[in-house]
Amino acid sequence: MMEETGAALAAETPGMTPARVAETILALAVPLLATIWILSLPQRIGLLIYPEQIVALMLGAALGVVYLRQMDKKSAMEKLRDHLLGAASVLLSLWIFLRFPTLTEGAHLHQTEALAIGVAIVLIVMDALRRVVGMTLVVIFGLIFLYALFGDWVPGALTGRPIPLGDLLRYLGTDSSATLGQTLQIAAFVVIIFVLFGGVLMSVGGGDFFTQLATRVSGNGPGNTAKVAVTASALFGSVSGSAVSNVMSTGIMTIPLMKRAGFTPAQAGGIEAVASTGGQLMPPIMGAAAFLMAEILQVPYREIALAALLPALLYYLSIYVQIDFISRRDRIGSLTDLARFPMATVLRRGWLPILAFAVLLACMFTFNMRPEVAAVWATGVMILVAMGAYAATSGRGGMTPRAVFEALVDTGRSTGDVLLITAAAGMIIGLLSITGLGFTLSMYLLDFGGKTMLGLLIITALVGIVLGLGLPTTGVYLLMASLAAPSLVELGIEPLAAHMFVFYFGILSMITPPIAMATFAAASIAGASQGRTDWEAFRFGWISYILPFLFIYKPALLLVGAPWEVAYVAVSSVVALVLVTGGLVGHALRPLSLPLRVVWTITGLATIAPLHTTELGYWLEGGIALLGLVLVVMAFAGPVLMKRTEAGR
Repeated sequence: MMEETGAALAAETPGMTPARVAETILALAVPLLATIWILSLPQRIGLLIYPEQIVALMLGAALGVVYLRQMDKKSAMEKLRDHLLGAASVLLSLWIFLRFPTLTEGAHLHQTEALAIGVAIVLIVMDALRRVVGMTLVVIFGLIFLYALFGDWVPGALTGRPIPLGDLLRYLGTDSSATLGQTLQIAAFVVIIFVLFGGVLMSVGGGDFFTQLATRVSGNGPGNTAKVAVTASALFGSVSGSAVSNVMSTGIMTIPLMKRAGFTPAQAGGIEAVASTGGQLMPPIMGAAAFLMAEILQVPYREIALAALLPALLYYLSIYVQIDFISRRDRIGSLTDLARFPMATVLRRGWLPILAFAVLLACMFTFNMRPEVAAVWATGVMILVAMGAYAATSGRGGMTPRAVFEALVDTGRSTGDVLLITAAAGMIIGLLSITGLGFTLSMYLLDFGGKTMLGLLIITALVGIVLGLGLPTTGVYLLMASLAAPSLVELGIEPLAAHMFVFYFGILSMITPPIAMATFAAASIAGASQGRTDWEAFRFGWISYILPFLFIYKPALLLVGAPWEVAYVAVSSVVALVLVTGGLVGHALRPLSLPLRVVWTITGLATIAPLHTTELGYWLEGGIALLGLVLVVMAFAGPVLMKRTEAGR
């Protein structure tokens, strides 16, 4: 094992430079440190180590990776600068690791040292963050930092108490509720392990398994290539948790297929962008923000996953229905030359990914393990079985030690951005807490929303989308969970529904014009204009802008309530999305006339609307839902009966 790992390190790229070797070692350290902490190895051997010490090492390694990567594209001065910054990042993390137990309890006794750590960590994290995600989060941090210093200069309700610069920097550098706090720890000990799980899953054939499974599930009906894209992106996205990376990994295969079948480039790009974005909403893994939500709400992650299941299914069903109706309207047939193996063959070849998911779900839902512990077990079982299969088949299958090494290194490289973002978010959340600005802004948001639920929801949705234009989903959710979610809870909304609301609108920025990163990536692959692709993605994802409001008014959508309520909301939502989609597309199994399109659209929107909150209550809502169901049954039963009649003749 050691020989193979050493060979992998030496042969990873031709002519490995010292900087590349250092970057590889640092990337390798990130998932290894996470695994060591999750398995409680320090405690098992009697060491008293704080989680902040481990995340400090992981953050230092991530910073080193950011500074040392792509050295071949830098000038001599840039190389010197980044070598120094990378070394400083690692030394800073070691310094914090060694001194944190002393400084966390007695920073006031070591003020100069604590100040130096605070200055260093703020400057280095902000500089690296600027390189990774641009200036948006840096500017937000800077504004709140200035408020902490000069809050007494702000007029009106937002007037604050100024905090001395030295105290503020010491707090950011050494306090457990700031940079090294809960936000960074969740990313370090939960998100990274699931990224590793996904990487190993892809290495043992998960990609081929997902693709073939999607091909089988999607069938040979109209627009089958787009349906394959939706299914594959849902499966990939539930593991990757990143809309853009999902587009880039699956879109290079699915977008050309959709174009070949007859979809326009903009349609192909829009479908892929919406399907990939939904991966962050699809259990069992979802995106990083879902794990943060579980920790913030202090509930088991399985409750978050179960609550997200029905909305995610409705999200993807809406895309499926739109694809089917558009394909029938535009006469887009199915491609029959797609490689489709029998389901038994697909399941037999995908036995290892199936085993991994079985272990993961069993650990979380049967043995009630924490998500990160379950992921470690699932990853460990997958690696051991895959390496055993490699040995048993003489290299014809399974996973080599080098592949394991590469999966670990790739995890460290791909998660560095997440660690930086959550470290910066921890700084911002810490500043909001120490200044009281979080509470003040929540009250201000309540007043601005007119203290009405709908007004506050609309404002919160707009703020979430606007923030998402310049921030990744994780950063948006953390800010909205600190600023807006408390205001929603203050109005009597269930905390889970409030957090799911801001979670969704943080994600929707990926497909909302004008800066929609998922559609930008898809448009580049499709060769379509950004504007047209944005519009198509917005149209295909229409239901995702309505679902979050239903979380508030129809909590049964989150599986909260009696079984009959959940069943009613599920069925009525399906009826509504079919009616609205048919009305917008102008086609179901057959063309719809203009008057019928209007009736379908209005009835569909009325069916999904929370009319039970009116005086007539469920009688009105149930009656309209029944009318909608009749319209759907008539639309689908009519053509079937006509075909049978013609066949009988």
